[in-house]
Amino acid sequence: MIDALMDTPHHWKYIDDCTVGITINNDSPNYSPLQNILDCLQIWTRENHVTINQNKTVVMHVCTSTTPVPSPVVTIGSHSLHVVESTKLLGVTIDNELDWKLHTTNTIQASTYRLHMLKTMKSLGALHQQLRDIYTTFILPKLTYASPDWSSALNTTQMCWLERVQKRACRIILEPAYTTYQQALIVLNLSSRKERYPHDLTMFGERLLSQPRHRLLLPSALPPPSRATRRYNKLKPLINGKNRHVEEQPNTYYCKYYQ
Repeated sequence: MIDALMDTPHHWKYIDDCTVGITINNDSPNYSPLQNILDCLQIWTRENHVTINQNKTVVMHVCTSTTPVPSPVVTIGSHSLHVVESTKLLGVTIDNELDWKLHTTNTIQASTYRLHMLKTMKSLGALHQQLRDIYTTFILPKLTYASPDWSSALNTTQMCWLERVQKRACRIILEPAYTTYQQALIVLNLSSRKERYPHDLTMFGERLLSQPRHRLLLPSALPPPSRATRRYNKLKPLINGKNRHVEEQPNTYYCKYYQ
Protein backbone atom coordinates (compact mmCIF):
# COMPACT_ATOMS: atom_id res chain seq x y z
CA MET A 1 0.00 0.00 0.00
CA ILE A 2 2.81 2.40 0.80
CA ASP A 3 4.02 2.13 -2.81
CA ALA A 4 0.71 3.61 -3.97
CA LEU A 5 1.42 6.70 -1.85
CA MET A 6 4.87 7.53 -3.18
CA ASP A 7 3.53 10.67 -4.89
CA THR A 8 1.89 11.84 -1.65
CA PRO A 9 3.86 14.62 0.10
CA HIS A 10 3.29 13.30 3.64
CA HIS A 11 2.39 9.75 4.60
CA TRP A 12 3.08 7.46 7.53
CA LYS A 13 2.74 3.68 7.57
CA TYR A 14 2.93 1.44 10.63
CA ILE A 15 1.87 -2.21 10.27
CA ASP A 16 -1.79 -2.01 9.16
CA ASP A 17 -2.26 1.67 9.99
CA CYS A 18 -1.74 4.32 7.33
CA THR A 19 -1.98 8.10 7.71
CA VAL A 20 -1.92 10.61 4.87
CA GLY A 21 -1.47 14.37 5.26
CA ILE A 22 -1.89 17.24 2.83
CA THR A 23 -1.46 20.98 3.20
CA ILE A 24 -4.34 23.24 2.21
CA ASN A 25 -5.03 26.97 2.10
CA ASN A 26 -7.74 27.73 4.66
CA ASP A 27 -8.65 30.93 2.81
CA SER A 28 -9.78 28.87 -0.17
CA PRO A 29 -9.73 25.22 0.91
CA ASN A 30 -9.40 22.65 -1.85
CA TYR A 31 -9.79 19.04 -0.74
CA SER A 32 -9.55 17.51 -4.21
CA PRO A 33 -5.89 16.42 -3.70
CA LEU A 34 -6.98 14.34 -0.71
CA GLN A 35 -9.85 12.85 -2.69
CA ASN A 36 -7.44 11.95 -5.49
CA ILE A 37 -5.21 10.13 -3.01
CA LEU A 38 -8.17 8.17 -1.64
CA ASP A 39 -9.24 7.26 -5.17
CA CYS A 40 -5.76 5.92 -5.92
CA LEU A 41 -5.80 3.91 -2.71
CA GLN A 42 -9.16 2.44 -3.58
CA ILE A 43 -7.89 1.36 -6.99
CA TRP A 44 -4.80 -0.20 -5.40
CA THR A 45 -6.85 -2.12 -2.81
CA ARG A 46 -9.20 -3.40 -5.49
CA GLU A 47 -6.34 -4.64 -7.65
CA ASN A 48 -4.58 -6.28 -4.71
CA HIS A 49 -7.74 -7.76 -3.13
CA VAL A 50 -7.43 -5.69 0.04
CA THR A 51 -10.36 -4.12 1.88
CA ILE A 52 -10.16 -0.71 3.57
CA ASN A 53 -11.93 -0.62 6.93
CA GLN A 54 -14.27 2.29 6.26
CA ASN A 55 -15.51 2.37 9.85
CA LYS A 56 -11.98 3.11 11.10
CA THR A 57 -11.05 5.53 8.33
CA VAL A 58 -11.64 9.14 9.33
CA VAL A 59 -10.56 12.60 8.24
CA MET A 60 -9.46 15.49 10.44
CA HIS A 61 -8.93 19.10 9.40
CA VAL A 62 -6.32 20.90 11.48
CA CYS A 63 -7.22 24.58 11.62
CA THR A 64 -6.38 27.15 14.29
CA SER A 65 -8.07 30.03 12.48
CA THR A 66 -10.93 31.85 14.19
CA THR A 67 -12.67 32.18 10.83
CA PRO A 68 -14.95 29.21 10.09
CA VAL A 69 -13.61 26.92 7.36
CA PRO A 70 -15.83 24.39 5.53
CA SER A 71 -15.29 20.82 6.68
CA PRO A 72 -13.76 18.43 4.16
CA VAL A 73 -16.15 16.20 2.25
CA VAL A 74 -14.28 13.17 0.93
CA THR A 75 -15.37 9.64 0.15
CA ILE A 76 -14.07 6.13 -0.34
CA GLY A 77 -16.32 4.73 -3.00
CA SER A 78 -19.86 5.54 -1.90
CA HIS A 79 -18.88 5.88 1.76
CA SER A 80 -18.43 9.44 3.08
CA LEU A 81 -15.64 9.68 5.62
CA HIS A 82 -16.53 10.91 9.08
CA VAL A 83 -14.89 14.22 10.07
CA VAL A 84 -13.49 14.02 13.60
CA GLU A 85 -12.09 16.62 15.98
CA SER A 86 -9.38 14.33 17.35
CA THR A 87 -7.68 11.05 16.52
CA LYS A 88 -4.74 8.94 17.63
CA LEU A 89 -1.55 8.78 15.62
CA LEU A 90 0.67 5.96 16.90
CA GLY A 91 -0.77 6.31 20.40
CA VAL A 92 -0.61 10.12 20.55
CA THR A 93 -3.93 11.96 20.64
CA ILE A 94 -3.96 14.86 18.17
CA ASP A 95 -6.87 17.28 17.90
CA ASN A 96 -7.84 19.69 15.16
CA GLU A 97 -6.45 22.70 17.05
CA LEU A 98 -3.08 21.10 17.86
CA ASP A 99 -3.86 21.46 21.55
CA TRP A 100 -2.40 18.82 23.88
CA LYS A 101 -5.15 19.11 26.49
CA LEU A 102 -6.96 15.98 25.30
CA HIS A 103 -3.76 13.95 25.07
CA THR A 104 -2.76 15.09 28.56
CA THR A 105 -6.17 14.10 29.92
CA ASN A 106 -5.95 10.65 28.32
CA THR A 107 -2.42 10.18 29.65
CA ILE A 108 -3.47 11.10 33.19
CA GLN A 109 -6.50 8.81 33.09
CA ALA A 110 -4.46 5.84 31.84
CA SER A 111 -1.74 6.42 34.45
CA THR A 112 -4.16 6.99 37.32
CA TYR A 113 -6.02 3.80 36.46
CA ARG A 114 -2.80 1.82 36.93
CA LEU A 115 -2.14 3.26 40.38
CA HIS A 116 -4.53 0.61 41.66
CA MET A 117 -1.78 -1.89 40.80
CA LEU A 118 0.50 -0.24 43.36
CA LYS A 119 -2.18 -0.30 46.04
CA THR A 120 -2.88 -3.98 45.44
CA MET A 121 0.79 -4.98 45.55
CA LYS A 122 1.40 -2.89 48.66
CA SER A 123 -1.47 -4.62 50.44
CA LEU A 124 0.19 -7.95 49.59
CA GLY A 125 3.41 -6.86 51.32
CA ALA A 126 5.56 -5.73 48.40
CA LEU A 127 8.71 -3.83 49.41
CA HIS A 128 9.47 -0.22 48.45
CA GLN A 129 11.96 -1.24 45.76
CA GLN A 130 9.49 -3.71 44.28
CA LEU A 131 6.78 -1.06 44.21
CA ARG A 132 9.18 1.38 42.59
CA ASP A 133 9.98 -1.18 39.90
CA ILE A 134 6.27 -1.65 39.25
CA TYR A 135 5.82 2.10 38.92
CA THR A 136 8.75 2.59 36.54
CA THR A 137 7.73 -0.45 34.45
CA PHE A 138 3.95 -0.10 34.13
CA ILE A 139 2.96 3.47 35.07
CA LEU A 140 5.84 5.82 34.27
CA PRO A 141 5.95 4.79 30.57
CA LYS A 142 2.39 6.08 30.27
CA LEU A 143 3.54 9.50 31.51
CA THR A 144 6.55 9.63 29.22
CA TYR A 145 5.30 8.03 26.00
CA ALA A 146 6.29 10.25 23.05
CA SER A 147 6.87 13.12 25.49
CA PRO A 148 9.32 14.96 23.16
CA ASP A 149 6.32 15.56 20.89
CA TRP A 150 4.12 17.31 23.43
CA SER A 151 5.94 18.09 26.69
CA SER A 152 7.30 21.47 25.54
CA ALA A 153 3.75 22.68 24.80
CA LEU A 154 2.34 21.94 28.26
CA ASN A 155 1.03 24.80 30.33
CA THR A 156 1.51 25.07 34.09
CA THR A 157 -1.82 23.44 34.91
CA GLN A 158 -1.22 20.44 32.67
CA MET A 159 2.26 19.96 34.11
CA CYS A 160 0.80 20.01 37.63
CA TRP A 161 -1.75 17.36 36.65
CA LEU A 162 0.97 15.05 35.38
CA GLU A 163 3.16 15.73 38.39
CA ARG A 164 0.24 14.90 40.67
CA VAL A 165 0.07 11.35 39.28
CA GLN A 166 3.69 10.69 40.21
CA LYS A 167 3.19 12.35 43.58
CA ARG A 168 0.32 9.97 44.33
CA ALA A 169 2.48 7.03 43.30
CA CYS A 170 5.27 8.14 45.64
CA ARG A 171 2.81 8.50 48.49
CA ILE A 172 1.42 5.00 47.91
CA ILE A 173 4.91 3.46 47.77
CA LEU A 174 6.34 5.15 50.87
CA GLU A 175 3.37 5.45 53.21
CA PRO A 176 3.45 5.79 56.18
CA ALA A 177 7.05 7.05 55.85
CA TYR A 178 6.09 9.63 53.19
CA THR A 179 6.95 13.21 54.23
CA THR A 180 7.35 15.50 51.22
CA TYR A 181 7.35 14.98 47.47
CA GLN A 182 10.93 16.20 47.07
CA GLN A 183 12.15 13.83 49.77
CA ALA A 184 10.25 10.97 48.15
CA LEU A 185 11.97 11.65 44.82
CA ILE A 186 15.36 11.41 46.52
CA VAL A 187 14.50 8.19 48.36
CA LEU A 188 13.08 6.51 45.24
CA ASN A 189 15.74 7.96 42.92
CA LEU A 190 13.17 9.55 40.61
CA SER A 191 13.04 12.85 38.75
CA SER A 192 10.11 15.21 38.79
CA ARG A 193 8.11 15.43 35.58
CA LYS A 194 8.98 19.12 35.32
CA GLU A 195 12.68 18.26 35.25
CA ARG A 196 12.48 15.03 33.27
CA TYR A 197 10.45 16.23 30.29
CA PRO A 198 12.99 18.90 29.20
CA HIS A 199 15.81 16.39 29.74
CA ASP A 200 14.14 13.78 27.52
CA LEU A 201 13.45 16.41 24.87
CA THR A 202 17.09 17.53 24.89
CA MET A 203 18.36 13.96 24.66
CA PHE A 204 16.00 13.26 21.77
CA GLY A 205 17.20 16.35 19.93
CA GLU A 206 20.85 15.45 20.46
CA ARG A 207 20.27 11.96 19.09
CA LEU A 208 18.61 13.44 16.01
CA LEU A 209 21.58 15.74 15.49
CA SER A 210 24.01 12.84 15.69
CA GLN A 211 22.26 10.86 12.95
CA PRO A 212 22.74 12.19 9.39
CA ARG A 213 19.45 10.74 8.16
CA HIS A 214 17.24 11.55 11.14
CA ARG A 215 18.73 15.01 11.43
CA LEU A 216 16.81 16.03 8.31
CA LEU A 217 13.62 15.77 10.37
CA LEU A 218 14.64 19.04 12.03
CA PRO A 219 14.48 22.48 10.40
CA SER A 220 17.82 24.00 9.48
CA ALA A 221 16.97 27.11 11.50
CA LEU A 222 14.19 28.43 13.69
CA PRO A 223 12.19 31.52 12.64
CA PRO A 224 14.04 34.80 13.33
CA PRO A 225 13.39 36.10 16.87
CA SER A 226 11.06 39.05 17.31
CA ARG A 227 13.71 40.91 19.28
CA ALA A 228 17.49 41.06 19.21
CA THR A 229 19.28 38.11 20.81
CA ARG A 230 22.90 37.14 21.18
CA ARG A 231 22.46 33.79 19.46
CA TYR A 232 21.08 32.83 16.09
CA ASN A 233 18.90 29.74 16.33
CA LYS A 234 20.75 27.41 14.00
CA LEU A 235 21.47 23.72 14.36
CA LYS A 236 25.02 22.59 14.92
CA PRO A 237 26.56 21.12 11.74
CA LEU A 238 27.29 17.43 11.64
CA ILE A 239 30.87 16.21 11.55
CA ASN A 240 31.78 13.00 9.77
CA GLY A 241 34.69 10.68 10.39
CA LYS A 242 37.12 13.09 8.68
CA ASN A 243 35.91 16.06 10.75
CA ARG A 244 34.32 17.70 7.75
CA HIS A 245 31.04 19.54 8.11
CA VAL A 246 28.00 18.04 6.46
CA GLU A 247 25.87 20.51 4.58
CA GLU A 248 22.59 21.39 6.29
CA GLN A 249 19.39 20.83 4.43
CA PRO A 250 16.05 22.54 5.05
CA ASN A 251 12.96 20.71 6.17
CA THR A 252 9.35 21.12 5.11
CA TYR A 253 6.82 22.23 7.69
CA TYR A 254 3.47 20.53 7.78
CA CYS A 255 0.74 20.13 10.35
CA LYS A 256 -2.15 18.40 8.65
CA TYR A 257 -3.05 14.92 9.81
CA TYR A 258 -5.53 12.56 8.24
CA GLN A 259 -6.27 9.00 9.18
